Amino acid sequence: MRLKNVIIIIVLLAAAIFLIPYSIPLILALVTALVLEPAIKLFINNFKIKRLLSVTIVFILFLAGFGIFTYWLTTTLVVQTIDFLTMVPKYAVKVFSLIENDLYKVEKLYASLPPEALSTVQNALDGFKDYAGSFATKLTNGIIAVAAAIPQLLLYLIIYLVALFLISLDLPRLFANFLNLFTTSAREKVELVFTQLSRATVGFIRAQLILSFITYVLALIGLLILDVKYAVLIALFIILVDILPILGTGSFIVPWAIYNFIVGDDFLAIGLIIMFVVLTVIRRIIEPKILGSSLGISALAALISLYLGFQLLGFIGLIVGPALVIIYEALRSAGFIKIKIDF
Repeated sequence: MRLKNVIIIIVLLAAAIFLIPYSIPLILALVTALVLEPAIKLFINNFKIKRLLSVTIVFILFLAGFGIFTYWLTTTLVVQTIDFLTMVPKYAVKVFSLIENDLYKVEKLYASLPPEALSTVQNALDGFKDYAGSFATKLTNGIIAVAAAIPQLLLYLIIYLVALFLISLDLPRLFANFLNLFTTSAREKVELVFTQLSRATVGFIRAQLILSFITYVLALIGLLILDVKYAVLIALFIILVDILPILGTGSFIVPWAIYNFIVGDDFLAIGLIIMFVVLTVIRRIIEPKILGSSLGISALAALISLYLGFQLLGFIGLIVGPALVIIYEALRSAGFIKIKIDF
């Protein structure tokens, strides 16, 4: 019987892993429902209303907040993006004029090189030319792919919103049906594990939102102090880059600073470097503390799990590392894991 149960669990896990790529809207809806569940219970307990009405109220408030944020973000991004694109030719002309001013010196240097060096330089230039052509092609294909994916994204959005409402409405029943899969003695432990995991999931999302908000505010303040145009757009882009530790804010800010050094804007270049250092230091200081308090683990455990996870698995490890610590703590608290060392 136990072997049969193990086989069933393995088959179900394999099926779940296979279906994950096709279930992203549903997974996001489930996570959002877990995040909104405390607010739904708050309305039910404080105003003594039925769950249907409470879910409807919270769902409408969520839609309103999501719509207002999307409208503000879209209008701001569209305006600043259009304005920024109109400035691109001016930046291009400035760069080309700098290249043209130094072209004579480059030609003299190029002519004085020995044949072996000329061949190496020519190969490097050809490689750069091929890379530039390939990059332009990939960029164009990426833009076309994004434009083509808009109808599918709208479909995903509709599925996400409908699933969010239905899951929020049936969440207690879904959880009760899941608990019925276990024996009476195991239900209490399983319920404790999932309670801690749901709190940790909500805490993780809250921690990431807090970190992103702090990064955005600091970047926006820094850009405004440096009198940079399109500060709202650029600060948002810094957040998007910062979410991907493989890139990090340095992959955007440092090249930008180098460019300003080249064109002679030392003030902006130094300011960008200072802003990059401040963002990096502050985030690395507060990240373990915020994650630790939000996930219910110590700051030291959060720091170690983040570091080891990133070293072993890269970007995914920043999520898997703390998740493993949370799962271990939940299983240990529920009594599934008991470690006793005796001599």
